[in-house]
Amino acid sequence: MSDMGKPYTTRQAAKGVRIALVTLQRWIADRKVRAPRLVVRHGRAVRLWTEKDMNQLRRVKKQVYGKVGRPRKPKA
Repeated sequence: MSDMGKPYTTRQAAKGVRIALVTLQRWIADRKVRAPRLVVRHGRAVRLWTEKDMNQLRRVKKQVYGKVGRPRKPKA
C-alpha cells in the first residue's frame, strides 16, 4: 500500500464519492471497479482504498451517472 494519505474502508470510500455501499459492492462484483487487495486489520479482512483508488471511483461514477439521459419535458 502506498503512503499517499489516509486509507479508507470500503464504506468510507463509498461515502466519500457519494454512492451507496451496495452500489460500490455491485461495481466490484461487475468488475467496473478494481477493488484493492484484502488486508487483515484487527483480525478482520478489509479493503483499504487509497486516494488513487478514490479517483478511480470518481471516474467510474462520472461514466455511469454522467451520461445524457432523456431530456425533460418542457414546462407548459
